[in-house]
Amino acid sequence: MRSSRLLSPLTGILAAVFALVVAQTPQPPPTFDAIFTGQIVSGPTQDALNTTGPFGIRQHAPDTGGNLTDAKTGEVVATLLPTADTGILSNSGMFFPSAVLPYVWKADGKLASITVNGIGNINTGSFIYAHVETDSPTYSWMNSNFFIVRVTVGESPMEAGITMYGVAESST
Repeated sequence: MRSSRLLSPLTGILAAVFALVVAQTPQPPPTFDAIFTGQIVSGPTQDALNTTGPFGIRQHAPDTGGNLTDAKTGEVVATLLPTADTGILSNSGMFFPSAVLPYVWKADGKLASITVNGIGNINTGSFIYAHVETDSPTYSWMNSNFFIVRVTVGESPMEAGITMYGVAESST
């Protein structure tokens, strides 16, 4: 009985030390696979609505179209419906995009709402986290996955190139 009283606290201490050691061991970084590429076409800049605030300028710019293309096959898989993209251009020059982009899947005509939030530079591009919501049987696997989108500014300021990346399956 006496030994069990000693073992219980000792076991707890060893478990805590083990948890600390494991928590401090860095995990390997994730790798990402390109899933989609595409573009977002913006309307004329004079159609943008801007609101000045303490952090910078909130921009409401019209997006008139665009698409998502399968990164492996080059086939167009979704079309962007007209919408308004928003973001804050901070006083420091950084851009914080935030929007819900409505796409229609070519495979089944179902809608996808892709919510995007990120940080970058309005002139050189941004990195964005994307969350996908869709009832498409073909693309419903996206609902519970993590995506990063790289936005690049093309030759025309009216068109941004995008590449959507998903976390690659680990081989371990």
